[in-house]
Amino acid sequence: MYHYYKNFTFRLPVLLLLLSSLTGVLQFQAKAVALPGPSCPESCGDVKIVYPFGIGTGCFMEGFDLQCNRTKDGSTNVTYFGTMPLVNISLLHGEVRVNHLISSMCYDQSSGGISYMNGGMKLDNPPFTFSEQRNMFTVVGVNTLAYMFGSTQVLGCVSQCSPYSNITAQDGVCDGVGCCQVALSRNMSDYDVGFNERYNTTNKSITGGANYCGYAVMMETDAFKFHTTYLNTGVFWDEDHRVPVILNWVVGNETCDVASKKLDSYACLSNNSICINSTNGPGYLCNCTEGYQGNPYLPGGCKDIDECADNKPSRCAGCINTPGSFHCPTPRIRSLNVGVLLAVGSSIGVVIVVIVITCTYLIHERKKLANIKQRYFQQHGGMLLLQEMSLKQGSAFSIFTEADLIDATDRFDNKNILGRGGHGTVYKGTLKDGSLIAVKRCVSMTSEQQKKEFGQEMLILSQINHKNIVKLLGCCLEVEVPMLVYEFIPNGTVFQFIHGDNGSRNIPFSTRIRIALESALALSYLHSWASPPILHGDVKSSNILLDENYAAKVSDFGASILAPADKSQFMTLVQGTCGYLDPEYMQTCVLTDKSDVYSFGVVLLELLTGRTAFNLEGAENERSLSLRFLSAMKEDRLMDVIDDRIKNDSDIGLLEEVAELARQCLEMIGERRPTMKDVAEKLDRLSNVLQHPWAPAQHDPEEMESLLGESSVASLEMVSTGNFSMEKRIVQGLLESGR
Repeated sequence: MYHYYKNFTFRLPVLLLLLSSLTGVLQFQAKAVALPGPSCPESCGDVKIVYPFGIGTGCFMEGFDLQCNRTKDGSTNVTYFGTMPLVNISLLHGEVRVNHLISSMCYDQSSGGISYMNGGMKLDNPPFTFSEQRNMFTVVGVNTLAYMFGSTQVLGCVSQCSPYSNITAQDGVCDGVGCCQVALSRNMSDYDVGFNERYNTTNKSITGGANYCGYAVMMETDAFKFHTTYLNTGVFWDEDHRVPVILNWVVGNETCDVASKKLDSYACLSNNSICINSTNGPGYLCNCTEGYQGNPYLPGGCKDIDECADNKPSRCAGCINTPGSFHCPTPRIRSLNVGVLLAVGSSIGVVIVVIVITCTYLIHERKKLANIKQRYFQQHGGMLLLQEMSLKQGSAFSIFTEADLIDATDRFDNKNILGRGGHGTVYKGTLKDGSLIAVKRCVSMTSEQQKKEFGQEMLILSQINHKNIVKLLGCCLEVEVPMLVYEFIPNGTVFQFIHGDNGSRNIPFSTRIRIALESALALSYLHSWASPPILHGDVKSSNILLDENYAAKVSDFGASILAPADKSQFMTLVQGTCGYLDPEYMQTCVLTDKSDVYSFGVVLLELLTGRTAFNLEGAENERSLSLRFLSAMKEDRLMDVIDDRIKNDSDIGLLEEVAELARQCLEMIGERRPTMKDVAEKLDRLSNVLQHPWAPAQHDPEEMESLLGESSVASLEMVSTGNFSMEKRIVQGLLESGR
């Protein structure tokens, strides 16, 4: 483990290339008996040390060594890899809690300078990963935008305070005002933190003229509670600048089936232990079997629980403890008399009373559960949804029960996961009639306003009927977090279609233009024909699916909003893949239809170039595809970025037309961008030209005008440019040749 911006060295072990068979046997025997002895420390300070962890040579399993340090005040503490303070160890759950450094960006009011401290962490040891379930990326600050960069994901979070949104921060509330949090989408083994320098507090009225710091860190979710004092005291958490974070760990890198056959390295050494496959990646854990407790990693470590000695009232008279369980002796009946009959009758009466009480309790709990489901149904707008559905006969929208979706997804088994995103997890399901569906379990809705509007928005989305938009079939509202049911689309995403198979798939230019056109038609429908208009808010190639005929279908409306009447919609949480976000939205926090236009322009670039929208491994000036493309356009180097698989077999003029359209979509100022309706019409005309190649002398001019769908040549001129478009030049040439 290491902290960035600190010096570190690598120790390279010297390995002998040739080992004699005798030496190998001796090494195997040494490894087999490397178990903790009686001299190994069992604690350090307040931390209990349990194997496979240990302190000192011969006291730990490889990769689980700890250090016990004495501080200046005479106390002791445990550290992992020499620098990471360890708080506690959980054998049962395969977790450790450590204290982790906070990253910060501090602004000096007097000098105007900015200083940084980066607490990013890399887990060099393979058994350890950051827990996806127990940690969140947390940002605290008055005006702070921070990113978390990992090898498998990129997350961003921006926290703001008045006067930017005229909202006051509150203790215990972390919803974007002074504090924001983003959930991880998978386990990670390393991450780094970056701050956006344009977001810093230079307004002295907010900080009282004091020096100010913004903070960002991955930390344990349950340990964090936001306090407004973090915003004006300049101190976050404690003077050591460390917060707790949960790490998952496993032993080995194999499944239980494979590991149990390797007796020399199998870690579950106790006779009464079981092996459990890890849910956090390759590897496994050991637990004691039922009726035993202790350390399953040590021979004889799982000890029998004496159930008869725990003084539980449920234990019978004369309880006899057995290995892993207990039993009650059956009394021998010597004679039958009136006293026995009375005792038997009393026992039967007691049994009847117990049965009645149990049945009453179960009925009460069933009613309680039904009331809870009814309350959730009403909170999510279910009554409004039912009322509106009754007024719209023939609606194909359905309301599913929780049991329906549990059966369809095999209890939401991980093998049915189609994808994860910032707004929920999508599962493949099969209904009882055999039809395939996609079930989306949404993230929690914390705002009462969100709950009130959910039913109305679901009804509006259910009325969307467009061949290039994934159909919303229904929803489940009787749970705490609503679930949405969509039609199942079988051929994955456009992102996988373009970049899958290591980017080696040869996709014709005509297919790329068709996918772009179908996607643009869907967004144009949402902006111009839906009532009220719908802003998608998260347009990217991974949110465009391909059906059985490889027709594009826009999906994932988790970030969508209804276009507000007062033209103001503030969103304080930024979450998604870098490269698609509208730069104007990042500055104003106002989501408009032109934000979707910008994101679509990036998708169009992916289709043209075959490159991803954001590449962390590239040079700093080449990470953003949009910036690289705009630079190439400005320097007249368009062909340098076009995909080699299409530029040699495609009309250069058509490529330039599509590139010019993409450039207009990527205008920094939203007002200068075309509407999605304009973009769709332009792509439609280019698609017609692409599908009907001709020579000027062989076609009638009126036929060409009809093919391009325009009654006037002048109408083909591009908006915001004084040059003739390619279609206009073609038709003009045809008209001249036809005279």
